[in-house]
Amino acid sequence: METQSREDVKSMMEMLVDHAKSIREGYKYSGDEKMMPMAFIYGEKITMMMLNWTNEKEKYQMAAAANLEARKAHAKSLSFVSDVRWVKSDRFCEYFKFDKAIAKNFDAYHREYKRILAAHEGQVKNLPREVWEEAICVFTNGPGIPVTVQMAPYREGPNDTDRVATRSL
Repeated sequence: METQSREDVKSMMEMLVDHAKSIREGYKYSGDEKMMPMAFIYGEKITMMMLNWTNEKEKYQMAAAANLEARKAHAKSLSFVSDVRWVKSDRFCEYFKFDKAIAKNFDAYHREYKRILAAHEGQVKNLPREVWEEAICVFTNGPGIPVTVQMAPYREGPNDTDRVATRSL
């Protein structure tokens, strides 16, 4: 098993983030559902898979298919590029008036989060806008490459455009 250098992984991640940013910036901010997630398999050649799903089950099936293809290709890495939304816990707790005991207890918080999310069709995008944020997300993994994640948060800019900044996690 070959270990990839930090510089190689950093360079690959920068290229993927730049590619994802240019794709996302090609849509209006309101076109947030238009960016299609992609998988990049780095083997003897680079294989790109477009991942189009309609529900969580299909999403995980597509990720498993990409993983299988990467294994068959003896790939050096498998990378996923997508846009993501996540709940800002402090804002979520404040908005839904969580008791401090719930906010500090992971199991209780998780239970309430799932209940509230279910009441919003299971989609973060259906929650009140002030409790979530969005970003371009790239993550990669492979033999000799630990899970590596980079995110480029974006916000609405003038005239329905995106303003994207880069941040690593």
